[in-house]
Amino acid sequence: MSASMTAKTECWIAADFTDGHLVIWAMTGETVSERAETCCPADGIMTALDDLRAQLGAAHATAPVMLSGAETTAAIAVPAKPAELPVVAMGETDVHLIAGLSQNSPVARMGGAATRIAGFLSLNPNWDGVVCLPGETTHWALISANEVVSFQSFLTAGLWRALAPQLGLDPLESAATAATSALTGAMENVQSRPEAMAARVAELQADQSGSPQDRAARLWGLLLGAELSAARPYWLGQNIALVSPSEIEPAYAAALGHQGIPLTRTDGERMALAGLVSAWRTLSA
Repeated sequence: MSASMTAKTECWIAADFTDGHLVIWAMTGETVSERAETCCPADGIMTALDDLRAQLGAAHATAPVMLSGAETTAAIAVPAKPAELPVVAMGETDVHLIAGLSQNSPVARMGGAATRIAGFLSLNPNWDGVVCLPGETTHWALISANEVVSFQSFLTAGLWRALAPQLGLDPLESAATAATSALTGAMENVQSRPEAMAARVAELQADQSGSPQDRAARLWGLLLGAELSAARPYWLGQNIALVSPSEIEPAYAAALGHQGIPLTRTDGERMALAGLVSAWRTLSA
């Protein structure tokens, strides 16, 4: 353990890399004093981290870092408790990496999402149910006794951005603009026949009627309909916590709400910070 991570009054930096976006928080104990963010590729995290640290005050510019979401992070096979994931120093640097989670069947892996689950459980101890974590890769994680029992992953948002240009849509269009009726109507269409999802997307490509917002919502509905059909064993009859970035959260909330599923809605960035604080608290104990 790094000596600089042993005192709870020590300055340190919480850092989360998710979907090409790096956020850091300057911490004193468990208190945030500054926040900074940037976009960067996965292989540019350390350079981006150094650049952001240089923007902080002198006390934090050289402070140790707790980082989640790095692709180089080790992964622990489920079942596993997110609160007990190993934290490993990155070589001779002062950067500490939080391990992710992996699964053999079906094959799946999550990095920063595991830290978000740890953050959610630190704020909601002994919560049982399913945590849905939308993102470039969306994870549905079954939680029991503070342990991730299993999880299922989907590339729904990535598919949306890949398909959007072919349908004449802006791939950066926010899901917050999605018209709920258009989204849920398309979702129902696919849920009744999931095998026809690609055909429905082709029809949407051919049908240029409707506003861009309406057509974007319909594409979200088609893809989310397929995801919810496949994830049915995870959400049917379960408590669901939606831990999502703000730009995707409205589409998932609309889709899950249309199924009549009670939701605990939380902010993904807040849960990431809570998970980083939980890991730092354990390491510095």
